[in-house]
Amino acid sequence: MHQSTQTRSLDLPALSAAERLFIWGFRAKARSGGAVPTAADIQQVYDHFRVGDAVFSLEAIIEIFACTAHTAIEVHCPTCPRMSDSEHGILRAIAAAQQDRIDVVREQFECWLPPVGADWALAPVRGLATIFRTAGLILPERHIRTFEHDRTMAMKSWFVGSPTLH
Repeated sequence: MHQSTQTRSLDLPALSAAERLFIWGFRAKARSGGAVPTAADIQQVYDHFRVGDAVFSLEAIIEIFACTAHTAIEVHCPTCPRMSDSEHGILRAIAAAQQDRIDVVREQFECWLPPVGADWALAPVRGLATIFRTAGLILPERHIRTFEHDRTMAMKSWFVGSPTLH
């Protein structure tokens, strides 16, 4: 049986340690052009939690989004306490992958990626989920009610100043 947490809105401080670690790493890698945190910082933190190999999966997932997304994901900066609907969706996908619920992973990733992109993302998502699970970092299954999904999404050709990154 899957343990589920029902909630309306869940921000970073309310997440489990495993969820916060994943989101911080995802945000940091997505913004790898910034000065802080550096790639070495990300690797050091993930190594500390015994999930250093997951950094390669993060990079692959972000590259797939960068190359194939038909819809933008909203990714906040690594220190932002707020969670976007997109970040909740990515957490949902990783939690589902830890439970081998690939249908849920595919459904979630097809919100942003074409079917071929979702196919490409499955291997690194499964790898990351397995690395976290092996280290004892289990992401709980959560059902987050989203608000105004269309408002937070933008087409692939984003304008300068897009709300998808802040």
